[in-house]
Amino acid sequence: MSELSIGSITTKGQITIPKEIRTSLDLKEGDKVIFAIEDGQATIKKLQGKTSEFTQAETVERTSIKFQKRMRKEWQ
Repeated sequence: MSELSIGSITTKGQITIPKEIRTSLDLKEGDKVIFAIEDGQATIKKLQGKTSEFTQAETVERTSIKFQKRMRKEWQ
């Protein structure tokens, strides 16, 4: 079954997911979602199960970049 709904994007780039889609995907406040682009189309999926690997990798990357920048500033 294909559902079409219209959402909107705020000036900060945040997306409002229509209620019908949130209900269909059982999305609640604070849930994580994955956005993917394939063949010029975007899809959204609820991130389920153990998300620690996915979120830890992202956190480590951001933290390591911040660490590198801080260390570079200290050496200047």
